[in-house]
Amino acid sequence: MYTYNIIKKSITFSALALAGLTVSCSKDYLEIESFGTPVVENFYKTPADAEQALNAAYSPMREIYGKENFWAVMGTDIIQGDIGTDDFIKGGNRLNDNLPLFEKESYALSTTNVAIEQTWETNYKGILYANLILNKVSDITFTDANRKKAILAEAHFLRAYYYFDLVNSFGGVPLIDKLQAPDAYNIPRATEAATYTFIENDLKAAIADLPSRFTYATTYYGHADLGAALGLMMRVSLYQNKMDQVKTYGDQLFAIPYVLQNYATIFQQEGEWSPESIYEINFATNASILGTGITQRISPRSKKGGGFMQATDDLLNEFEANDPRKAATFYKMNEPTAYGTGWYIRKYSWAPYSNYLSPTIGGTNNSANNIRVLRLSDAYLMYAEAIYKTDAPTAVGYINKVRKRARGTAAATVVPDLPLTLNGNPLRDAIYHERRVELAGEGYRYHDLIRTGRIQSVLVPRGFIVGKHEVMPIPYSQVTLSKGVLLQNNY
Repeated sequence: MYTYNIIKKSITFSALALAGLTVSCSKDYLEIESFGTPVVENFYKTPADAEQALNAAYSPMREIYGKENFWAVMGTDIIQGDIGTDDFIKGGNRLNDNLPLFEKESYALSTTNVAIEQTWETNYKGILYANLILNKVSDITFTDANRKKAILAEAHFLRAYYYFDLVNSFGGVPLIDKLQAPDAYNIPRATEAATYTFIENDLKAAIADLPSRFTYATTYYGHADLGAALGLMMRVSLYQNKMDQVKTYGDQLFAIPYVLQNYATIFQQEGEWSPESIYEINFATNASILGTGITQRISPRSKKGGGFMQATDDLLNEFEANDPRKAATFYKMNEPTAYGTGWYIRKYSWAPYSNYLSPTIGGTNNSANNIRVLRLSDAYLMYAEAIYKTDAPTAVGYINKVRKRARGTAAATVVPDLPLTLNGNPLRDAIYHERRVELAGEGYRYHDLIRTGRIQSVLVPRGFIVGKHEVMPIPYSQVTLSKGVLLQNNY
């Protein structure tokens, strides 16, 4: 059996140079010789070269949540996807510390916000790496033809993943799918619809050739597999209100043997790559400094954390009486000198689990806890939302799967099953409620409110301007480098 495990190892990819994107990058695992053609004279010759290139294509994904670049990128979904909503306030030491997050919370995003700039650059770096694979690996001879197809399929998944982060952040963006001369990269933004079409086509290519991780067991952990591509396609479809597609790809996903697990443990380290987990980003605590900075940022200041991302009373009150998920999701720390509510997110936080989550190597912002990108319960709720108008009883059944797991061994009156007769707007609202409590702190609230038309009632009172804050500004540096080719959003 081949071992394709990229869980906890360093990325070395010094044989490549960046092509001429309007992206400035210089990391230890990259040796940048010039803008222009990649240095590939002795590379892209063997399957081992292809595997090394693939590993590098995953590295920007880790940068979004990792130690090296986290202060700049801030985990665009987990933190920026919740702060500024009715679920979480920024927290921290004072009202206006951490300027990028303060701007997000107060709906005062600037075109020079470092988190926005790094979100753009990091995702385009990942796109470049994926393009290198898709443009070069086809010419390599493999003894295992299926592995060659899988490497190309993973590159399609990664490119779709990076573009999905970009379209959620900025709307339509320049679409780059091949290596070109430096000047050729300065192209206008595609429309949002065209960007989504590009993403869907990449995911279709990935779905066609990716195996399931259940075929390879632990040796495939860290790689995108069939389930990851199907799950991401469900989310991409949901965000476009393509509910028939959500159902189609959900039916395929549910044929894979995923199983819901104990809610209290799925975000602990022993819950990594559980049968519920569809896709995760792998991290480690070791001398190579491969950990994530999310844990440090959201832990209390009294526990060597940043104290960011604290829950609102509105979110806490959303939980039903005795719902075990509330205690599994939050904990209270009284910190008189901190700014916030004192209610911290337990997911990824080390304070309640300090015996084994507090990193011992590489500093406090080097946690080994993986980032959970896609979970089965999320897929169930996406599916329920997609079919509730046409098949209400089946939608209720999927919601009840999530609720049954939530109550565990408690009495049936705790998080009780919804009646199969529920339909219409009450069923829709039940789905919205379930997503809010089940996925609290995982970065979906902002986009859930936007895509379901709840901006006016929930976000506008907080400073949201309709027609502006659905997306972030294009970084000023990128508009300048493009000499006006990149058109700015309404900022």
